[in-house]
Amino acid sequence: MSFLLFIETLKPFVEFFLPKKLHMILLDRFKNQVIMRVKQNIFTILLHVGFWALYFLLIIMLISSYLTVQQAILRIILNGFVMAFAFYFNALILVNQLLVKKKYAAFFSSALVLVVVTTAFRYLLLKYFERSELSMFIPEHPGKLMIFSFVNQLTVVTVSTGFQLLQNRITSERAKQQLKTSQSEAQLQFLKAQINPHFLFNTLNNIYALSVIRSSKTPDMILKLSELLRYVIYGGREKMVSVSDEIEHIRKFIELFQMKSEDHLNITLQVEGSAKGMFIEPMILIPIVENCFKHTDFDSNPKAYVKIIIALHDKTLKFITLNTKDDSNNQKDRTGGVGLENIKKRLHLKYFERHELIIQNKKQIFEVNLSMELDNENDTNTFG
Repeated sequence: MSFLLFIETLKPFVEFFLPKKLHMILLDRFKNQVIMRVKQNIFTILLHVGFWALYFLLIIMLISSYLTVQQAILRIILNGFVMAFAFYFNALILVNQLLVKKKYAAFFSSALVLVVVTTAFRYLLLKYFERSELSMFIPEHPGKLMIFSFVNQLTVVTVSTGFQLLQNRITSERAKQQLKTSQSEAQLQFLKAQINPHFLFNTLNNIYALSVIRSSKTPDMILKLSELLRYVIYGGREKMVSVSDEIEHIRKFIELFQMKSEDHLNITLQVEGSAKGMFIEPMILIPIVENCFKHTDFDSNPKAYVKIIIALHDKTLKFITLNTKDDSNNQKDRTGGVGLENIKKRLHLKYFERHELIIQNKKQIFEVNLSMELDNENDTNTFG
């Protein structure tokens, strides 16, 4: 509540520098984000508040018989501040930025410096206040007082390290579970949307039409369609597939699409480099290819084309698609539009900070440029 009041106090300053509508949008968005973060971490926040409240209450009860309430509260606040600083500085900065990243030497040396510095502050605070009334709790001898302060702060930093590592483990497990759920949802969404029913029905109609006239293309179309569906249904269940399988699936998809037309369609697939030992999330490239076919103006433009480039180097895959388009024909957009959005979500979940997706919607050309860091054969062992 107090934080929301603080946000309200910022309004006059924001109003002075920004237009009314813009500052209202920014403040409301910032307020909503803060409220959302607080709701998401409410248990952790209550846990921390409860711990420090309990700590202060116990210490006050323990020493209030020897000191006045004002003296007890002042000591607890000053000493508690030093302890809290050591706790959270270690947990949020040293553990998360050094220990988690396996910079062990930097972490232990920094933690030692933190303990020494906060020990000095604790020592000065304890030495500043009269200790005779609390001699049964706090040693009066300077040497023993220094040792007392050091052990106290070392304990705080040790507990802080264990606490943060445990919290990181819990957060990591939750993220993994969320990733697993999201991947399942994305796969279901793919089965419903990416292998477009409109495309499937048209293909079946074409097969039927060819079968009526007893075209020689009919058996090949049926075979390629069955192979495509087999890959979607069974290959899609795998956590990772070889890049070679994904490329082969794209080839069959192109061949199937070519067979739908009586005229030869200008569709090219260019593969550079070797895919040996490289693995990828299944069915993450084919929706981009289908998006090209769906929106290319083959019906109205004799010069229409689709160009697909796959470049492989080390563990990096570059996937580029270019297709001509006719913006005056928006009928296709009414039945789709979920393909690229689906891919964006899946890339964010599976290849977070390991990919770059650039979409350029030019006047007559639509271009998708995807660069991603793939997994090699050894990495697939970690997927279970």
